[in-house]
Amino acid sequence: MIIRISKTLILSLIILASHSPAGESQILKGKITDKSGAPIEYATVFIQELKQGTTANAKGDYELKLPDGNYLVIYQSLGYEPVFANIVMAGRIIEKNVVLNEQYYEIPEVMITASGEDPAYAIMRKTIGMAQYYLNHVRQYKADVYLKGTLVVNKIPKIVQRSINAEARNSSTGRSVSSRVIKEGDVYLMESFNEIEFNAPDRYNQKVISYNSTFPEQDNNVSPMDYIQASFYQPVIADMAISPLSPQAFSYYSFKYLGATPQGNFTINKIEVIPKRKSQQLFAGTIFIVDDLWCLHSVNLTNENIAGKIDIQQLYIDVGEEIWMPVSHKFFMSISILGFKADASYTSSVKYREVKLNEALQKPASLTADYIRRSFANDTAKSKTSRQIESILSKEEINNRDMVRLSRLMKKETERSSADSLRKSLEISEKTTYTIDEGAGKHDSAYWAEIRPIPLSETELKSIRITDSIKRSLSSRTEIRTDADTVPGKKQKSRFGATLNSLAFGHTWRDTSGFSFTYGGLIDPEKFSFNTVDGFVYGMDFRISKYWKKAGTLSFYPDIRYAFSRNKLMWNLNGNFSFDSFERKQIFFRAGASSRDFNSDGGIDPMVNSVASLLFRKNYLKLYGSQYITAGYRTDIANGLQLELSVNYENRKILDNTTDFSFFSKSKEYSDNIPDNQYLSAENEPGILLYDHRNLNFVTNVTFVPFQKYRVIRGVKVPQGSDWPTFRFTWKHGINSDGGSFSEGKHFDLLRFEASMTSTTGAFSQLRWSLGGSGFLNKGNLSWIDFQHFNTQPLPILLNNYEDAFMLPGFYSFSTPEVTGDMHLKYTTPYLLLKLLPFLSNTLMRENISISALASADPMFYTEIGYSLSEIFLIGEMGIYAGFEKFRHRYLGLKFTFRLN
Repeated sequence: MIIRISKTLILSLIILASHSPAGESQILKGKITDKSGAPIEYATVFIQELKQGTTANAKGDYELKLPDGNYLVIYQSLGYEPVFANIVMAGRIIEKNVVLNEQYYEIPEVMITASGEDPAYAIMRKTIGMAQYYLNHVRQYKADVYLKGTLVVNKIPKIVQRSINAEARNSSTGRSVSSRVIKEGDVYLMESFNEIEFNAPDRYNQKVISYNSTFPEQDNNVSPMDYIQASFYQPVIADMAISPLSPQAFSYYSFKYLGATPQGNFTINKIEVIPKRKSQQLFAGTIFIVDDLWCLHSVNLTNENIAGKIDIQQLYIDVGEEIWMPVSHKFFMSISILGFKADASYTSSVKYREVKLNEALQKPASLTADYIRRSFANDTAKSKTSRQIESILSKEEINNRDMVRLSRLMKKETERSSADSLRKSLEISEKTTYTIDEGAGKHDSAYWAEIRPIPLSETELKSIRITDSIKRSLSSRTEIRTDADTVPGKKQKSRFGATLNSLAFGHTWRDTSGFSFTYGGLIDPEKFSFNTVDGFVYGMDFRISKYWKKAGTLSFYPDIRYAFSRNKLMWNLNGNFSFDSFERKQIFFRAGASSRDFNSDGGIDPMVNSVASLLFRKNYLKLYGSQYITAGYRTDIANGLQLELSVNYENRKILDNTTDFSFFSKSKEYSDNIPDNQYLSAENEPGILLYDHRNLNFVTNVTFVPFQKYRVIRGVKVPQGSDWPTFRFTWKHGINSDGGSFSEGKHFDLLRFEASMTSTTGAFSQLRWSLGGSGFLNKGNLSWIDFQHFNTQPLPILLNNYEDAFMLPGFYSFSTPEVTGDMHLKYTTPYLLLKLLPFLSNTLMRENISISALASADPMFYTEIGYSLSEIFLIGEMGIYAGFEKFRHRYLGLKFTFRLN
């Protein structure tokens, strides 16, 4: 599956689209070279009247099929002067060879500023400020897109090669599209024709007309939407790298002015993009800016990341009404990952059949003299935001503050220009409608030769011929292969192996009625644990589900475990019935008899406790016996407002240690099964708060997310967050009884309020915060289990990413019956401190600053600050934390976290 991985990397890292026409009978073809006669690879050919762009191949050859007519043809490539040619098509083949001369850029004296600042910064400030406009200035377009991708395999590990070839021969469908095995040195081709329709702000309709592939295991996923939806006007490209036009670009890039050159009625500025540090999340290269319009003319950028080196070239051309659209896209990648080495390329051809300007988004009059004259009479009708935008753009020089303000104003104006229904609607509809023509993958070589706008190289043609030959051979052998596959002995052996695999690692069985059964398997580290109360514990789990299209879904989640030291069978059964999927109504229940952590709000991971106990004789986990049953109901009262009601009964038993087993440190004593907490110290007589009793409680949870956005997926409402915080209110009324009836029991109430939010603060940066407060009424009637518990994680190694946790105090040490207030804040950014060092800057790690605090009427006031590096090898985090009690230093510790969940 390295090939599949490689294609995924290619598809996710390409930066925009290009598109193509249906073939015609008249042919315009030729060769594009420089003045020495050397071919210019992948030069752009643009037909002005048809708004159609394509590229030459690696040998400089191009070929277009055009209807009769007169055309202005523009031949262009980065680093060369464009050539404009008038071509008359009249039912014949025209061969037009073109020589491009090297483009020279001059630095006018007037561009040298008195402050000594490089002129590039003044240009980039306006271009960055206008990025939101150019990202949204098109209301609609229709285009034909041809994409061609090529992969040359230079090296592939044998084990990976065998795996890919095995899948190609024995795919679940019986045979892949090409059923071609992969070999070093081979060339693999993928091409597709697509009709694309775009409607602002982000709706795409894609129809695949035809596709052709020589890749092993190629499925129908030939969508070019990754190219089309990405844009350098976006702050972050494909969730991978920061654009030079990001509002935060000056923090990551330096810019150098390399000169200007006239092209037709426009002046093109050449800007060098220089990353301030070596990083996989940054680009290097050159961009070309249209003077006075402050939009992209072309880009030539490189990104080096974990998969290899990516070269991206894009060319924009005015397709009418000063709408600059990408007409060619070239992408080259040198892949080197996990022993797999290959060269990949993508080229494209685009024909814009229709392009409509977003007239609701006013173009700033300061951009061109023509617009100044056209807009002067209507100046009074402009919005306040528009006038502020023009005021900034009219300045001879703008500073960084002006740039940020311009970017924000442009984004505000863009949002204002959207239709009221789009701005006010909280439903997020699917952005892309994707359809494939019946028979799209069944076209022969003659069809492709007729419609293909980019000539194939000889190696690419050879790849197609090999695949076509394999397809014809397989077609004649299908019946023989089918008979061989039905040999009884082979079938029984296969079934036996599959049964053993399902028994060991689990499996899910489904039928067409909506019923499914999942068995978790025998081999799973999470099913095995050890603690001093239960001894060794082993279990297994299941899932049973039934779906009715109109009635809803009924699910059961039983699990059973055996505690060997206590000789006790423990079990849990969770279930729910979900119905009215738009209002997310659900009836749920839980029942069981098992041991439970005293801290229900976050304690030690059972696997970590097992290791600590068996190897170091440290039994951090403290448990009590629980026989419980819960029933509840939750529903959305309104969008963003959820109500949950539940009633819970629990018979609680205090348990003692039943084993002192460990592998090492046998001379040490295990601690008693009593949580380490000031209220349970020897002088406070733990038995007063820890005793056998029954508990009955009624819980009301209200969650409110103002202006919550959501999607509807197959009729099910799925929340998608909000620009506002999430608010939660909990009221719990409990009754404890140590022998009599609940009517004579001890009543208490818990009230808790929380607010939390996660927001994006920049490219790959986010801020997460939460605030909480809680308190008890009748706290004298509490058992220790009912205390307010907090998540404390003092061990240096964690196996999960704990949010809202205190990283240094001991387990159970913060549990309290008092009024409390807690706060957590975490800021994550790609560059802050250590990532500025050269040997770390080129990694995907991010830096984190965290602050946590807890105040209670104990009295206690605890604060904790931390610094960490996350995404270490994608799953790790390493940090240092300091804790203070009443602002006096108390704790200091290192933390290593493996994000396995």
